[in-house]
Amino acid sequence: MALLRFIPLRYKFWAVNALAFVSTLVLVLVAMGLELRSINDTRQEQGRELLHLWSGAQPLSLQGPLRPVLLNADDPALWVQQLLATAQPEPAWLDASVMLPAGVQPALGAWVSTDARGEGRAVIVQAMGFAEVFAQRAPVYAVAVFVLMLSVLFGSQALIRLVDRHQRSLQAMAHYDALTGLPNRVLAYDRLHHALDKVRRRGGYLAVLFIDLDRFKTLNDSHGHSFGDAVLKAVTERLQQRCRTEDTLARLGGDEFLLVLEQLGSAARAERIAEELLELLRQPLPLADGREVFVSASIGVAVHPGDGLTGDELVRNADAAMYLAKTRGRNGWCRYEPWLTEQAMQRFELERNLRRAMERQEFQLHYQPLTDIAGRPFGVEALLRWNSREHGEVPPDRFIALAEDTGLIVPIGSWVLQEACRQAQAWRQAGLGLQVIAVNLSPIQFLHVDVVQHVAQTLRQTGLPARCLELEITEGALMQDTSHAEQALLALRELGVRVVVDDFGTGYSSLAYLRRFALDKLKVDRTFLQGLPESASDAQLVRTIMQLGRGLGLQLLVEGVETEAQRAWLQAEGCRYCQGFLFARPMAADQLSRWWPAGPGAEILAGGQPLLA
Repeated sequence: MALLRFIPLRYKFWAVNALAFVSTLVLVLVAMGLELRSINDTRQEQGRELLHLWSGAQPLSLQGPLRPVLLNADDPALWVQQLLATAQPEPAWLDASVMLPAGVQPALGAWVSTDARGEGRAVIVQAMGFAEVFAQRAPVYAVAVFVLMLSVLFGSQALIRLVDRHQRSLQAMAHYDALTGLPNRVLAYDRLHHALDKVRRRGGYLAVLFIDLDRFKTLNDSHGHSFGDAVLKAVTERLQQRCRTEDTLARLGGDEFLLVLEQLGSAARAERIAEELLELLRQPLPLADGREVFVSASIGVAVHPGDGLTGDELVRNADAAMYLAKTRGRNGWCRYEPWLTEQAMQRFELERNLRRAMERQEFQLHYQPLTDIAGRPFGVEALLRWNSREHGEVPPDRFIALAEDTGLIVPIGSWVLQEACRQAQAWRQAGLGLQVIAVNLSPIQFLHVDVVQHVAQTLRQTGLPARCLELEITEGALMQDTSHAEQALLALRELGVRVVVDDFGTGYSSLAYLRRFALDKLKVDRTFLQGLPESASDAQLVRTIMQLGRGLGLQLLVEGVETEAQRAWLQAEGCRYCQGFLFARPMAADQLSRWWPAGPGAEILAGGQPLLA
């Protein structure tokens, strides 16, 4: 079977059947040799039986290639009388072949002697030749050879099919994606190189489209991998609707797809196809279980020869263009631009160092105080900082998105929650009047199946009371999976943990989810304060948000307060809690310990609960 793997398919039939013919011929020759040996053995057995006949005893059997013939003494034939005349009292073996006349069947010889009365006695021993014996058994041999040839013929065909099936299975495993059936990375690159060769010979354009589904990791983590697999299959079917026979759609892994477009008349054609693919994906995707799901994608476009000369270069540049589309808001496409190469290399280096930052202990938390409108602190918000050996101080808006795209936000977020709770409990034990520590949860963390269990375990390990922990979650995270969000929020409330909607007003801002979910506080985004108090529209917007929160029974905290005028306006509007540079900037744990006022930081109600609780 291993040898057949290297034989072309069109030669396998003849190769296997030639082998079968030779094998059958060898078997026939072996059978003939065994038959000859059997004849010789039978002759020896019959020879012993002839001795019984000669001595006058009745033999057991005379069936076989030897044929003894007892001559009649009354036979008038001259050669018979001559043979009997040679008889002596002692038995003798005569070579009768020279004594037999023409026309008499040849014999091996004759035993001659005289009997008790002195009369001559002779037994001619005739023998069947091998050819005669074989000719008698020819029908049996013919049937045997025919059956053997049929068996070998059908067996060879079964062997060919088995080998071909095995080869196709190995080829599918090596070159095709098991989930979607699309070509994998190896086959995609091979076809891309062949397509480039054709373009160089014939001219024209070739395009590579790098397709990445938006926020697929969040969907996969929140709904489970089986749901994610069903979405990938549906996306594959949808993308194939736009593919031509000469195009190659491949899955590179995860939620990444590669589309190789051949025989394009212009570079602009690739851009139109990218827009058509996005339009197809904007339509609801039906799943096998009857559900529908909406997905979006970011597409990067690289066209040969302008955007790359080799396959690797085209894929790399299309990948860089795809990331540019993500930074511009996702659900769109971007054409490769030369400056993206440098940006992609920087992103690669940043990701490589981000993966090592945890083990190098390069992360640290800074804490920005949460105060009442008079500036008295009652809590802090934990903010992640990264001091990289290679890149120095990396801004959060630069590495947080990268951590979410790569999935590193889950272990990083777990460390942030653990460290923030540990530090808060240490401050409380040291006598610091800290009532609340706020920790941001990324959408991926919040949509993870064991978020409640993880929070509960962290509280047990650090000893921090649940009432002291606030989890800040964005509106987008709540709306990505409303069923999971509702269950998680109720479970967190049962733990005693408070939940804050972070950056309120910048996302969905749906009154339905505010009424439906178990929420405690709204955090008004800093962008609404930039025009205060001069801008009447900004003032009215902030006033409306504050009235909305009060009407729903939610507490409010306004972030981004930077001027005394803003603080005064908020105080006049009845705002009680705020956060901003006017009161304190983020600082390390030891700096905060020194900064925190020696006296009580906020008014305490009976039972140890803060006013904001």
